[in-house]
Amino acid sequence: MNKKYPMPHPGSGKKNRPESVATRTKSSLTDRDQFFAEQIIDSSRSMITIINRDYVYEKVNRTFCLNHNREAESVVGRKLEEVWGSDNFHKNIKGNIDHCFTGRVVFYQAFFETPAWGRRYYEVILRPVRNNKEAVTHVLAETFDITEIKLKEQAASEIEWEFRNLESNLPIGFFRCDNEGVILHVNKAFLRIIGAENENEVNGRSMREFYKDPELFDIHLSKLQSEGIASFGRLELRAYDGTMIICRINAFTVRDGSGNPIYIDGAMEDFTREADLEKRLFQAQKLDTIGLLAGGIAHDFNTILTTIYGYSELSLETLDKSSEAYNNIWRILQAAGRARSLTNQILAFSRHAGQERISVRLRDIISETTCSLKPVLPPGIDVIEELVSPDLIVSADPTQLYRVFINLARNAIQAMEDKGGKLTITLDARHCDKQGRLPEGEYALIRFADTGKGMDEKTAGRIFEPFFTAGKQGKGTGLGLSVVYGIISEIDGDINVSSKADEGTVIDILIPATGALPEAIPAKASRAEVMIIPGSDSESRLIAMALSASGYGVSSSDPSGDWISKAGRAEVIIVTDNSPSLPASDIIYSLAHHGVERPVLMISDFDVWLAAEKVLTSGLIKSNLFKPASLKEIIYSIDGMINKTS
Repeated sequence: MNKKYPMPHPGSGKKNRPESVATRTKSSLTDRDQFFAEQIIDSSRSMITIINRDYVYEKVNRTFCLNHNREAESVVGRKLEEVWGSDNFHKNIKGNIDHCFTGRVVFYQAFFETPAWGRRYYEVILRPVRNNKEAVTHVLAETFDITEIKLKEQAASEIEWEFRNLESNLPIGFFRCDNEGVILHVNKAFLRIIGAENENEVNGRSMREFYKDPELFDIHLSKLQSEGIASFGRLELRAYDGTMIICRINAFTVRDGSGNPIYIDGAMEDFTREADLEKRLFQAQKLDTIGLLAGGIAHDFNTILTTIYGYSELSLETLDKSSEAYNNIWRILQAAGRARSLTNQILAFSRHAGQERISVRLRDIISETTCSLKPVLPPGIDVIEELVSPDLIVSADPTQLYRVFINLARNAIQAMEDKGGKLTITLDARHCDKQGRLPEGEYALIRFADTGKGMDEKTAGRIFEPFFTAGKQGKGTGLGLSVVYGIISEIDGDINVSSKADEGTVIDILIPATGALPEAIPAKASRAEVMIIPGSDSESRLIAMALSASGYGVSSSDPSGDWISKAGRAEVIIVTDNSPSLPASDIIYSLAHHGVERPVLMISDFDVWLAAEKVLTSGLIKSNLFKPASLKEIIYSIDGMINKTS
């Protein structure tokens, strides 16, 4: 007899019953679900594998096979180390699988080298698989290829880094504020411009704090809030240390997708140096204009004054010192001297070739200045020298430098007259990078620092203007510091002023430093033939009289006829600017053109120097005096020129 159903197990105490419909249906559903599950796993875009405790693959899906360019039969039953390679296995896989076998879900990302697609970046999720006793027997690994995502993240990160690097190194200061102007972020350039060391010093502070005029900030913020974008010209801002800077700001409002403002972005450029250069250029142009005007007025006056001065000197030599005439002429000479001093001040800043530059030891000029001042110092005022670098040499006119130093010192003393104080004159070496109009190089720094009443910012900005004076009414002409500015500029130097009311003033002078002093040329008494061109005016006759009295042979000629050949026989030639027929510059040019290589003493006003290039390139001018020149100055100059050629 055929048995349709199996017999019951002996001793079971149960009867054998046929398989129920429900049981058969459940079994059928399990098989079907398993089939669908395998189909879903195989169609997944992620790699899905099952790994046992021996690190062996028991199941892999189709995506895994495609990724490794292998058939499933060549992977199942093989160790992970064989499939992925030893480096991948030990570096990225084994430790994570071991961790998963402890019963934890493990997540990690890493680069893997794959046979089919090369170097790829994967995101891996490891899940523990348990048996009916809750023991972890396998690991279910799901691996996602996120290479493209990772590359995009890296590209975005590189772009962000490049932007941050660009933002940090640009000379333009960037800032981000909230809608009320409170700083949220700034770049390095902003910190450099504002004078802060790090973001913590400015973040959380309002931009309003940096405005010289806080009310102006309120106007700018209102404009930004209403218009969304604005440019704010050149602003006076207060740096972190309180000093003033000139900046230009462009800003705009950033809005969200709904159009609501979320913050303010802006760019800030520092124009402090440019503004200073513009100020200096304007100052130089103003000095030139006023100098030309003043020089034109003084030209004829100086010619007359020279005659008055010279004949007064000659008359004093012939008169009895006890006579009334001597006293009268002495007073005339004194008045001429005062007039000469005034016109010299007026003309000094109009002359662009007026300094005879030689090597000068600055400590000697400073010492001469302090020695001149100490006998006349008011009570309670001291002058102190600080020679940090005492051997500094510059190329300049020592007389003009003395004039600069004595002028600055007298101004400082005047500022301390009421309460007393101390003037410190410092000499030090200074290396300057290229800034403003000064090239990079080594400079001598001469500092005049007083403890006087000081000046406000507005006054300090005007002290180099001609005819401007910050002193008491009736004291000074207002030309002293204009002359100082012109002299220092002429020798390629620079001058800066810093001052605070009731605290004092500091004036820094920078002059290019040079080498050692040349050896001195011993003086040698000598008399020679001197020719004066032109020789027909009263000034020339006066000079001739003084030279003859000093033992020189004198000839003269107008620039006409045979004057060139006569000039060739002289040892020294004096040229003045009084010729009605030929300008002094053309006289010099003619001498050079005809090969008359004789040293020339030029006595002139400023107008001849309008053709300075023609004059100076001749190489003939060995000395020059500006009107009104005393007879003693003329004789000393001739003596020096003769000694140099002997």
